[in-house]
Amino acid sequence: MSRLRGFFNTLTGRIVLGGMMINLLLMPLLLYGVTYLVKRSLESSFVDQVRMDSHLLAENISQNQDPDSIRDMIDEIMLSGRYVYARLVDESGNTPADPGFQEDFFFGQHGDNVYYIAVPLPLNEEFDSDFVLHLGYDETPVVEHIEDTVHLCITLAGIYMVMILLASGIFGPLIARPLRSLRAGARNITCGGYDQQLLVKTSISEIRSLANDFETMRQELVRHNKELEYQSLHDALTGLPNRLLLQDRLRQAIYSAQREDHMLALFMIDLDGFKAINDTLGHHYGDILLQQVSSRIQGALRKTDTIARFGGDEFCILLPAVASMEHATEIARKVTSTLEQPFIFEDKPYNVGMSIGIALYPEHGTDSALLLRHADVAMYVAKNNNLDYTLYDASQDKRSISRLSLMWDLRRAIDNGDLILEFQPVVTLATGAVESVESLVRWHHPKRGMLMPEEFIALSEQANLIKPLTLWVMENAARQCSRWQTQGRELSVSINLSPRSLHDRLHPRQLLDIIASHGADPRRLILEFTETAIISDPRGTRAILEEFSAAGMALAIDDFGTGYSSLSALKKLPLDIIKIDKSFIMDMAASRDDLVIVRSTIDLAHNMGMMVVAEGVISAAIQEQLLELGCDRGQGYHLGRPMDAAQLEAWLDGDTGADHACGGSRTHRA
Repeated sequence: MSRLRGFFNTLTGRIVLGGMMINLLLMPLLLYGVTYLVKRSLESSFVDQVRMDSHLLAENISQNQDPDSIRDMIDEIMLSGRYVYARLVDESGNTPADPGFQEDFFFGQHGDNVYYIAVPLPLNEEFDSDFVLHLGYDETPVVEHIEDTVHLCITLAGIYMVMILLASGIFGPLIARPLRSLRAGARNITCGGYDQQLLVKTSISEIRSLANDFETMRQELVRHNKELEYQSLHDALTGLPNRLLLQDRLRQAIYSAQREDHMLALFMIDLDGFKAINDTLGHHYGDILLQQVSSRIQGALRKTDTIARFGGDEFCILLPAVASMEHATEIARKVTSTLEQPFIFEDKPYNVGMSIGIALYPEHGTDSALLLRHADVAMYVAKNNNLDYTLYDASQDKRSISRLSLMWDLRRAIDNGDLILEFQPVVTLATGAVESVESLVRWHHPKRGMLMPEEFIALSEQANLIKPLTLWVMENAARQCSRWQTQGRELSVSINLSPRSLHDRLHPRQLLDIIASHGADPRRLILEFTETAIISDPRGTRAILEEFSAAGMALAIDDFGTGYSSLSALKKLPLDIIKIDKSFIMDMAASRDDLVIVRSTIDLAHNMGMMVVAEGVISAAIQEQLLELGCDRGQGYHLGRPMDAAQLEAWLDGDTGADHACGGSRTHRA
């Protein structure tokens, strides 16, 4: 039973079952219709024939005028066997009719298999009575003919149904077999067998068309799969292999080097100067630069070598076979020489360099992960020491691991809020009043102790942590500024922005949202940034600075004099404050050049309507000299050391302990 059920669940079984159901529904109707038509036809023909024969017989009899002869003719009719009843009836009553005689008007009317008919005889006037001929025809042959016809139809219907079942069983597989092949092909494609061609042999045009469509779909899947595989293993911008493909080729190269006992080299490359071009000219030219760099490097390599892009401006080169360390360094020099010629963008030359870290198999590692890490360590050593290339040195690895560990610690410190914000007073030199403070971030590392900004700011930029770090400083500075507003202290708070903050179009809105969330007055906030942040993208920086200025914040150039800008170049920007770098302030008593620079800067800044703040005021003599030069404000250890908010408040309020700790002036304009 289960096999039968299984068979009827197949396409062939469904075709057979469908044929059976159709025949079972239509065959009785067809059989009944045929039988009915045959029966009616035979009966109608019988009745018509009987009536015609009866009238002919009556005419023949009427031609004989002798009653005895007529009776003899009737007897002869009965002997013919066709008639089962014949009687000449005199309607005058001399020869009465048979009481059981009833004339029939249609076949089988009385169910006795006899068809009775009364036919008047057209006799001459010599007969004094009207005669009627009563005849009875045997219906049995017709009934038997009808029965035989019905039996024949039933037999033919049975044969037809058997033939239909046999045909379904024969032709069903002709349809099901190619469909099963299509199903097997679809399952094979589902399992990833895209490369096996789909072959289906059939003469049925619809299935052949379906098979062709399946094959077209398979070919498209093969093509699409190859495209996806290529995209997953190659860089979209340069078309170079990506990290995944490089790692696979590196593993294969290591296996080959093990078998054949030879060296291989791995170069990790980082471009120098790419970021400045990308930030200044935009990402479009940055992308073009990466494409041209990859093309130049490829031209310096052998066909067996692999260059891959790891992301950003980092590349990696695999040399599957090198003769020696000197051979690897020779190729490194050849690669660096490809960037000697400048790149031309907008009719201007731009120079880009590279730093290469080299790791050798088996000297510097015997697996892919170790070689990649060691090449990366060597690359950072080359970059930090302004070298074109350097070989991996195990002694450098400890510093690299320490740097990586510090990077992760900084990330956790930002996420957990483990940083410290201190504030250094900015004093009005003429009055000693403190009208603003500079916020300075400190990091109390659990193992390394208190770390100054110069020990981790550069690290945060390399690790892409400068933005969350800036947001953390802004969050805490805005909160503290709001508290001082509530206390009635008219203190402005300055915050340092990195160059990346001025290149991020979303950064102004994020900072303004933070300020608004704490209810701080934007006019009490000062944003400080260096000259280099402006030089790389003057137009974009100006738009962001104008947005800050429109919100009411003051803008200050920090460490002025250390970059390559001039006051005349800065006049187009909405600047309010110039902070002269401490290197000029601390040495101006001994260096006439520094004194001239400070005096000129103060005069030009005042002429342009900007306030001047001198950094590095470490003595009373420097303070007095700055007063003579007309400097507005000063900042330095002589005037006030960095301190936390509580210490600053105590210092401003004249607490002697705080004064001893921090020193300097503490007059506060409240």
